[in-house]
Amino acid sequence: MKDLFPGHFKESERHLREVWDTSLFVFDANILLNLYRYSDTTRSEFLRILEKIKNRVWLPHRATEEYFNNRLSVIDQQEKSYDDTTKSINSLRSDLENARQHPFVSSRTMGKVSRVFEELCEELKNNKSVHTARISNDEIKDAIASIFENRVGSPFEKDKLEELILEGEERYKQKIPPGFKDGSKSGDSEVFVEKCRKYGDLIVWSQVIDKAIESGKGVVLVTDDKKEDWWEKFKGKTVGPRPELVKEFKDRAKNTFHMYQADRFLELARENLDEQVSEEVVEEIREVKRRDKLAHKRMREMEYLKRRKMEMNHLFQELDHSKHRMMAHEAERHMLQQLYA
Repeated sequence: MKDLFPGHFKESERHLREVWDTSLFVFDANILLNLYRYSDTTRSEFLRILEKIKNRVWLPHRATEEYFNNRLSVIDQQEKSYDDTTKSINSLRSDLENARQHPFVSSRTMGKVSRVFEELCEELKNNKSVHTARISNDEIKDAIASIFENRVGSPFEKDKLEELILEGEERYKQKIPPGFKDGSKSGDSEVFVEKCRKYGDLIVWSQVIDKAIESGKGVVLVTDDKKEDWWEKFKGKTVGPRPELVKEFKDRAKNTFHMYQADRFLELARENLDEQVSEEVVEEIREVKRRDKLAHKRMREMEYLKRRKMEMNHLFQELDHSKHRMMAHEAERHMLQQLYA
């Protein structure tokens, strides 16, 4: 039974320890991009763990592309978060300084609060400038480049990508993971690079399997992708990687496949590499994931509202067009009545 349904059985503790001693550690683009969202302490801890296992780390070429394509956007998001926080502080200060409405604050207390607000705004300004500087002088990018030097996969040739696009169309129709949650993305562009975007997860997955076959090693994939085309979920809880992925990996690479999100990866690193990783660091990574989940939820809601608005506008246009046709028919009928009167 375990041979036929490997994704439904938990590995023994002994085997999991062997996984950490022998497997290849593969990282998705979102893991690298989240390094920009962590505090200096958490980022340093994460990079230190990667340095510890650097002889067995690897990046799929597609994931590396996605990192470089999105790096500046993530830096910009972090800059905006500082601007938003500064605006919130100034708005609160303005409300408290208004002595004609509630809540009332004494001048003495307001003087103390204003000094704190000024210090906060100055620190936020300085911290924002650190992110701005990363546009052209990025120490995080340099650290990633150092760890993954000669540890990035080769790109697929165009004919291979074309084959994957055709395969992906059928897989997505049958909801075969990974990537079918991206099925709503447009793949109709004449630009080939943009056409590949819809199948980015499948390209990463194929590159991971090819690397496992080439190296003869099992794989631990570390990703903060939360979609259900990667993870098996039950009543809102993540059970583990999709069993289909575990089986496909075993069938094609003849090896074991494990998958963790960043916080679980650090917890297991603490257990299996005898590394000191503070609970505060793990909790910060979970908080970043929670904020990211809320941001994605808001984005999906905005996209849904945008689609509904477009649908409503289209409906109103059709109604308006029908109205004009009816008016034209009525005018024609009236003219004919007068002609034969």
